[in-house]
This record gives sequence, C-alpha cells and structure tokens, in this order.
Amino acid sequence: HTRDTRAIFVDGHYRPKEMWREAGGAAFNPGNYYYVGGNSKFYGAVLIRYRREDFSEMEHYGGVSPAWPFSYEEFEPWYSRAEQLFRVRGALGEDPTEPFHSIPYAFGPVPDEPPIARARAELKGLGLHPASLPLGVDIDAWLKDGKTGWDAFPNTGTGKVDAQTGPLAAALADRNIKLETGAHVEHLEASSDARTIAAVHYRQNGALKKVTPKLVILSAGAVNSAVILLRSPSPS
Repeated sequence: HTRDTRAIFVDGHYRPKEMWREAGGAAFNPGNYYYVGGNSKFYGAVLIRYRREDFSEMEHYGGVSPAWPFSYEEFEPWYSRAEQLFRVRGALGEDPTEPFHSIPYAFGPVPDEPPIARARAELKGLGLHPASLPLGVDIDAWLKDGKTGWDAFPNTGTGKVDAQTGPLAAALADRNIKLETGAHVEHLEASSDARTIAAVHYRQNGALKKVTPKLVILSAGAVNSAVILLRSPSPS
C-alpha cells in the first residue's frame, strides 16, 4: 500500500481508526498518524525556515502577532543543526526573503521537472524570484521504490528524511537511548510543588507502566498534547 494512491487517498489505509469531534459536534477522522516518526512519515518534506521578521512583533489585518521570546539570530544555529540532521536539499541566493544561514545546505536542490523548469524560466522573465523549496528528500532513493510524489506517501526507506530516519536514527546510535513503541500516555504526574513533571504514566501491551525521568518533553501534536494535559491531575 505504500505507493498505492487509492489505498492512501481513497481508502485511508494509514489513517488512525478513531474519530474526533468539532466544536459543533460533527465527527471527523483526524490527520494524525501513530507511527514511529509521527506525521512526518507522510509529510511533504518541505523544511523552510521562518523569516527573520517572523520572530518580531508583526501587525496583521486580524491583529498583532507578538514577538517570540528570542530572536532569529539566537535560533539560527539550531536551524542549521536541524538541516544537517534532515539532510536538506536546497539553494541559497534564490529567495530574497531568505534569512542568514551560518551553514549552507549540504546538498543541492531537488532538480525541477520539465514543466516546473519552464514555469521557473517564465517567472524569472517577469522579474520575479522563483526559489527551490528546501526538501528533506533524496530524490534518487525515493524514485527507486516507485515513480510517485512523496507528499502523503509513507516513508518506508531512506528516500524521505523524516523524524525517524533523521534525528531519531541519530539519537538511537547512543546506547543510552531506547525507543519504546506501542505506548499510549495516560497522563502526566506533577511534582508536589506542581512546577515539574514527576512521572509519565502510560499503557503498553495492556499493562500500566510508569517512568520517572529528570526531564519530560510533551510533543504529541497540538490536540493530543492538550488532551494529555487535560487528563493530568495537578496538586494545585
């Protein structure tokens, strides 16, 4: 099913077997994927940086977007490290809005297909600045498994660099790091002063388990992170 367009887009073969409800009560099947690598197993692999201005306070038609608590310059080295982990393909100098990069992309951009190349030439002729999107895709490796696009198609090899094949694979090279799969977090247990997380309670293979790490990072997506917090009692 990995390159079967009908299975993916019509049958929803990889989508979760759960239903959520909108504010008005209507049910829908969410676009969340419970696989190692999460939603990034199916993403379009566009790894574009926020622009420098995005970190400052900006006034929009609908109101003011507050400034981030740190600047682009403070964040930039971490962008560069992430791009190395995700082996991003890209080109600097094409997009006039591109902010400063302390490290260039390690690989050149994914080549244009003929229709895109023609569109790029026409846009340049109009004085515009078409730019290659930075992509976490090894196009040759991806196409070996099938002549399809990669957006919404699951990554089963090394063609698309996702959260599993990029940073997680690098982390698991450390013998002190272990990946637990098939685990569903029930709730977080707060410390007595309610300032930190003392334990993570989860269910795995039908058994309730608990871990008590020094540091807990809650990164389960916008909705599931909120759900876990709502299920988590606090002394205060």
